[in-house]
Amino acid sequence: MHEGHRRRLYEKLKSGDNLYEHEVLEMLLFNAYPRVNTNPIAHELLKRFPSISAVLSASYDELVSVPGVGERAALYLMCAGRCLEKVNSSDCFSVVKSRGDAAEFVRLRFAGKTTEYLELYFLDKNGKVLRICSFTTGESHRVTVPPEEVIRLISVCRPYGILAAHNHTHGVTRPSAVDDDFTKELQIICSMNNVRLYDHMIFAEGLPVYSYFDSGKMSEIERGFSINSILRHGK
Repeated sequence: MHEGHRRRLYEKLKSGDNLYEHEVLEMLLFNAYPRVNTNPIAHELLKRFPSISAVLSASYDELVSVPGVGERAALYLMCAGRCLEKVNSSDCFSVVKSRGDAAEFVRLRFAGKTTEYLELYFLDKNGKVLRICSFTTGESHRVTVPPEEVIRLISVCRPYGILAAHNHTHGVTRPSAVDDDFTKELQIICSMNNVRLYDHMIFAEGLPVYSYFDSGKMSEIERGFSINSILRHGK
């Protein structure tokens, strides 16, 4: 009986439908009580506290004083509240507002790495870093990413723009032909998905971060490898 109700709530969540506050609490409590009807407990919590936010900021003693809320549920709700605090804190998301910010962000991400990584930073229109997609083969000199994986991630995350970065472990930041080809491929993918590719940066210890944008190569690639330019040349 409970399984059918839970599945209906999960389907509402998955499809993006509006959920009542007690339904959100119910689903949180599923994890604390796998085999218990959590609907009455959710309603009891909202009788005591004016909102979900108040529930998640309540103390242990306050929570266990609510009928039906035991130690497991109280601790789970407190943990969820701590997560909410982190999400709402001002330093939770990095914001890239300038080329200097981007270079510093890349330095912080790659400093000390001894194997080669490629990272894609998915940004909103204000430069907030929404997602970080990191790839490595575990090798010190090579990293590859299948284009279909990049397309899948873009379709799921739907960023406004992308900043790409990778590190060279051999002490130079000059891009290779492989780096150029990847940037061209990424530009085509972004263009097809109406996503802006801001830059591709290369990090090496002790050297300034290389920028395709600053070097002028990014604008060349953008002109030659957008979907519109490819279609024009194909006529």
